[in-house]
Amino acid sequence: MRIAIPSTGKEPTSPLSDTLGRAPFIIVYDSVTERYNSVKNPGFQMQDGSGLKASEIILEKQANILLTRGIGRKSYSALLKEYIKIELIKSGGTVKSALSKYFKEQRKKN
Repeated sequence: MRIAIPSTGKEPTSPLSDTLGRAPFIIVYDSVTERYNSVKNPGFQMQDGSGLKASEIILEKQANILLTRGIGRKSYSALLKEYIKIELIKSGGTVKSALSKYFKEQRKKN
């Protein structure tokens, strides 16, 4: 499983970005290899279409899940069409802490 997370930096210890489209980086965590892959988001400085550009990265990196604090309508629709699960994060923190919380919640559900 691959999980994409919008981030303000390229490290797992970087703070989460408030929105998908305006995130400087998208970090993709691979739960099989337990590795992080940081990708610069070219949409970060775009006037329009920044969320769709970030969505393209998520699809290119074959993520199954997106953890984000905020997402625009167009990005949301585009990712849902491709069967990407979108989980909204309520609190801030780092990429690594968001992943820990996500996995903890998933264990509770199962």
